[in-house]
Amino acid sequence: MQGCTHAPQSGGRVYRPRNPCATALYQCAARHAPELKAGGRFGRRVEESVIGRFLECGNPQHGFARIRCDQCRYASILAFSCKARYFCPSCHQKRVLAHGEWVEANVLAPVPHRQYVFTIPRLLRPMFARRRALLGRLCNIVERLFARFYASARSGSRPGLIPPCCAARA
Repeated sequence: MQGCTHAPQSGGRVYRPRNPCATALYQCAARHAPELKAGGRFGRRVEESVIGRFLECGNPQHGFARIRCDQCRYASILAFSCKARYFCPSCHQKRVLAHGEWVEANVLAPVPHRQYVFTIPRLLRPMFARRRALLGRLCNIVERLFARFYASARSGSRPGLIPPCCAARA
């Protein structure tokens, strides 16, 4: 095993922890969350929960783990994260990277790939938000259309799809 890498090396980069309180998103959420709550403006309870967790994300006052290297006795603290998808940029990016690694290791075959991303028009999004089962049916329709397209382009070929339900488990 090589020597400990915790001590700063000359000419090397030094880790600088992020400062979530300094971001414009944090300041906006901190400023407006109380008035949204007081006015009953949160549409669902999950919205209030996500914003509350985001405001605590990366702040050691809201919980942390102490990490220590047995080899060199270097110690530091690691603040807990909110793990909120889509709202917290740091936690969301972490999940995106982890999901990409999981897909590459567990799903993709070593063949050329092409990625297609389907989006739902804004006017239809509220319908799918209220009736989540329709989203699964929409994915099935897209899968059938793609299978027909690939079969007509080259006999015996078929697409591989990663549906949203698979992405949520990763």
